[in-house]
Amino acid sequence: MAALLGALLLGTAARAEERREMVFVAATNHTMPLASFADGKLSGGLLKELGEAIARRAGRQARFVSVPPRRVASTLAEGSADAVCYVLPEWLDGNFNWSAPLIPDAGVVVARADAPPVKQLSQLEERPVGTVAGYHYAALSRTLGARFRRDDAPSMEHNIRKLLLGRMQYAVLEKTTFAYLQRKQPGLGLRADLEFDAFRAQCAFSLRSQIDIAEADRAIASLLHDGGIERVLSHYR
Repeated sequence: MAALLGALLLGTAARAEERREMVFVAATNHTMPLASFADGKLSGGLLKELGEAIARRAGRQARFVSVPPRRVASTLAEGSADAVCYVLPEWLDGNFNWSAPLIPDAGVVVARADAPPVKQLSQLEERPVGTVAGYHYAALSRTLGARFRRDDAPSMEHNIRKLLLGRMQYAVLEKTTFAYLQRKQPGLGLRADLEFDAFRAQCAFSLRSQIDIAEADRAIASLLHDGGIERVLSHYR
């Protein structure tokens, strides 16, 4: 009986500890500065540091689950994770609670040095453009329609490699990602031709999460107010 009671108490304690977690989705198509992965697990980057800051401010422990981009929305919708950051409502199918805007960024058309310059999105008609599988490219879809020729890759990193190998002339990256790449490897021979669709990314919270959205909002508002978000972002600029 004593052993059974002890096991029950341990199980209750474990469940209580789990309830003090804040579980974030880490989409495996991200690359630095947003995320780095080791053995399939999130190991570093802006999204890891941001998730840890939000969870800590809420008095919780951050945990991250790595999923491919096509499973981000379903993982969140079914309650297998509490939140995902660096998203916008038009990027995720489904109903979620949304945080205040957090991370300023924009899309950028990146070109090889030997590619004709691109001054407007319409110049990409019928040209293969490096994209990431599972990503929504609203501005390109609106502008090009059926003439938008996606060349999907599993991640942004794969697209950068394809550019460097000459397999395509153009790719679409986030401004933050390309700026980080240029700082780390300035001699790659790539250029940013056109910045478009500026946005401020948010965090989405599952409607099935045990974490009250008011609790998450308070944590994020506190980080915005005291400069905590800006301090995280400054580590990757």
